[in-house]
Amino acid sequence: MTGLFDGFEGFRVLAGADIDQALRSAVVAVDANVLLNLYRYNTRTAQDLLAVLESFGDRLVVPHQAVREFHRNRLTAVGNPEGAAAEARGALLKNSRSTSDALARWAKQVALDDAELSRLRAAVDKLFKDLDEAIGGAEPDRIHAATPAADDQILSRLSGMLQGRVMPRPSDEGWKEWVVEGRRRVDEQVPPGYLDAEKEDRLPEGAAGDYLVWVQACEAARSRNLDLVIVTGDEKDDWWWRYRTVVIGPRPELTQEFFDLSGGKRLFLLRPRDLLQRSQALDVEVSPDSLADADRTREELDPVAHWTVDAVRELLRRLDQEGQVQAEVIRVAAEAGGAIGRDDVYELCGYDDERMLRGFTRPTNRITADLQRAGLLQENVTPMLKPLYPDGVRASAFRIPSEVVEILASMADPLANSEERFESHTRT
Repeated sequence: MTGLFDGFEGFRVLAGADIDQALRSAVVAVDANVLLNLYRYNTRTAQDLLAVLESFGDRLVVPHQAVREFHRNRLTAVGNPEGAAAEARGALLKNSRSTSDALARWAKQVALDDAELSRLRAAVDKLFKDLDEAIGGAEPDRIHAATPAADDQILSRLSGMLQGRVMPRPSDEGWKEWVVEGRRRVDEQVPPGYLDAEKEDRLPEGAAGDYLVWVQACEAARSRNLDLVIVTGDEKDDWWWRYRTVVIGPRPELTQEFFDLSGGKRLFLLRPRDLLQRSQALDVEVSPDSLADADRTREELDPVAHWTVDAVRELLRRLDQEGQVQAEVIRVAAEAGGAIGRDDVYELCGYDDERMLRGFTRPTNRITADLQRAGLLQENVTPMLKPLYPDGVRASAFRIPSEVVEILASMADPLANSEERFESHTRT
């Protein structure tokens, strides 16, 4: 006879005391986003999170793929403080001039005496000067793309903390086997990572990156016969078990997979803010301000770049040149306000009901990557065709970025001759 959770271990919701115990005894694996966020948080938050991570000692591990992604994306996370400062100063200068002009016009209308106008202008000048100095004062502590590694405090501290804790790269044969398995799981919607399908044509490992992190984290805990805590900045539903807006824990499939693999050990999934909230279990004190900072969304931490007119034109030109139906899907989605349903995609593309939409975004992702490598498009743009998975299983629609809708609306007849082009595409 078996019990309620025998064979259904993934559905057991663990208590806060279980999490605290795991933090004191389990293997703790972190992904790339956790390390990259150290550059996006304010200084105190980064220091607090580093202190918590250091408290794990030799129980802390970082899968090889996570370090690969960290180095791959580090400069994007560092950002461009010089450019941001110049942009802010330019905006302040423009507003300073317009404010001064507005005061002059108002003073003339109300016959304000010259002494009072001079006093108000001096107050405006002081305000904008103080703001300019505040921008300049923040720059010396910022890390720049060309900052030497020895002068990068975050990189230096990570280097010491992670010495001997980064898992080795598998053999070429082993890596290829894991990538094949990761891609199979993406195709079959098996967590984690299947919502990264758009990365398939942009990276050497394709969409298998999350699986590479997962498999090494599981092996690290299994080899030590310990529970596993994975700290991740990824909040997509191919990692997390949610009920409406409530985050419950790791996907039951992942919990069950690790339970079976490890002979009955437990899996915990935490976000950086969860880790900071439970720092007392590790006798580490963190600032309440750090909790608020770490609670910011990914969009707040890493603002998404926008598509440009030239990039949109070039993407559509290349899709048309290659005879790819995705060009027409994008145009129709723009005409509809930004999204196109699954049925409309099938009708527009002439697909039969048996055809799957896996890999449908690959042509747009491939060309997007080309534009990014050529410097025509920033790295952190929203994918041109983003599949929507309301049931977590199959794409019900595709959405294009809002700025692309506006760009195509501003073009003359963006849908002109689309039917003729589509017919020529299908004939070829």
